[in-house]
Amino acid sequence: MRPVVIVAAGLVAFGLSGGAKAAEVSEQGARELKAQLGQVLSDDLVKSGFVTVKPATNIYEVTFDLAKFFDKISSADFAVTGFKPLTMLVGPLEGGLWSIEGKTSLDISMRSKLGHHPEATADYSLASLLYSGVFDPAISYLRSADVNAKDVRFSSNAGPQKTVGTAAGMTYKMAAIDSTQPHRVDFHATGNIPSLKETVSTANSPDTEVTADSLDFTADAVGVPVHEVRDLIRFLVKHVKAKRLSKTGSDHFEGLVRAALPLFSSLKEELTAANLTVSVGNSEKSLKANLGKLGYSFGMTGLTKASRLDFGMHAEELTITEGVVPAAFTALIPSVMDVQFAVPDLNFADAIDALLEADLSKEMPLSKEESERIGRMIFPGGTLVVEVPKFVAKSAAYDLDVMGKLTTDVRRSDRHSLQATILARDYDKTIAFVQNAAKADASLNQVSFGMMMAKGFAKTDPDGRQRWEVAVADDGSVTVNGQVMKKADAD
Repeated sequence: MRPVVIVAAGLVAFGLSGGAKAAEVSEQGARELKAQLGQVLSDDLVKSGFVTVKPATNIYEVTFDLAKFFDKISSADFAVTGFKPLTMLVGPLEGGLWSIEGKTSLDISMRSKLGHHPEATADYSLASLLYSGVFDPAISYLRSADVNAKDVRFSSNAGPQKTVGTAAGMTYKMAAIDSTQPHRVDFHATGNIPSLKETVSTANSPDTEVTADSLDFTADAVGVPVHEVRDLIRFLVKHVKAKRLSKTGSDHFEGLVRAALPLFSSLKEELTAANLTVSVGNSEKSLKANLGKLGYSFGMTGLTKASRLDFGMHAEELTITEGVVPAAFTALIPSVMDVQFAVPDLNFADAIDALLEADLSKEMPLSKEESERIGRMIFPGGTLVVEVPKFVAKSAAYDLDVMGKLTTDVRRSDRHSLQATILARDYDKTIAFVQNAAKADASLNQVSFGMMMAKGFAKTDPDGRQRWEVAVADDGSVTVNGQVMKKADAD
């Protein structure tokens, strides 16, 4: 639902970027605005009547017949139906700004088939959608946007699996401010989806139901070269149906991409679900797990020679249906878990540079060998590094903190090295728990023995925590707190 409005508003924005000087609404202004919008679209789409512009008292009524667009790109393997014309009210404001607002509803169906996979269908609907925003020609984009939806419903069928979902609605707000970098813009968006419910049904398996009181999200994109990105999107829209570019088109596309790189300085998004429940089965014996809070985060620097990806997950207040976990082991269920890991030093810039050198006018722009070579360029020195700056797990029986780094040779999966720091608070309490549990499960005696041995190698920090500095070299040798636990493998 959100993409429909944002994409359509973006098309209006592209048109306004060249005609925001009009102070009065007129028939001539409507013709100019339609012509400017047409510059973004393919010729056959313009001739189909996809966009119309009518002047009103102090605004323009801009209508997109979205069904015509999907008619153009539909095929035997893909089709979208149910779209009705989307009308936006566009009016001039002080300072050369433009207001954009409107309301609609949505009830569409999609059908697709990929290769030998079963046909997939999907339905989306919302009872109402209100949106408004302010467009600034200086950045060729919206300075602000406000979207509110009510009664969201969706369903999908893919082979034996069926998914049905609902949400009370959605709110979305976006703001754009000038970046500290010249000619670039920082975007900030927030949103909320209340009363989310999704049910997944699969043949011969119990239903899985996911519910959440709310889902909140934020997203930030810093240092976006909006004009260059605008020009790139214009090109893609115009060539959406092209199976192959001409040599001139290929060269033009290369220039547009290079001008837009690295696309942003940083990108970050966060999702937080409140009172998240997952239920498997609908009988008295069904499995149910609940999290008071579940958070997810993703971050990325621009597409450079040293890009970095960051991931995070935070969970609190986990409860599981009584009886699923034996009473003797319920203390192992974590009350808090916080995980962060990152992949640094990814060379996207050189890989993209090599990719752009391909001639897109050819049927096969890249050979298999060239594709594999470009893939290897992403990992400088042929190594993949995964950093774990934070791993925290706490329960009534343990309190662990782990930090470390794993380095793997992408050409040889058996060559890897590891450095890790493991900290355990109240470790004696954890050992005592395992020893007590071993009374009911004798196999845990071996675990208890191993934990006692590990304590013998531990160092004690000033705060009382046990510390293990673990190093695994790519030759197979292992050391713990400087003591050799395993010698290097023989060549």
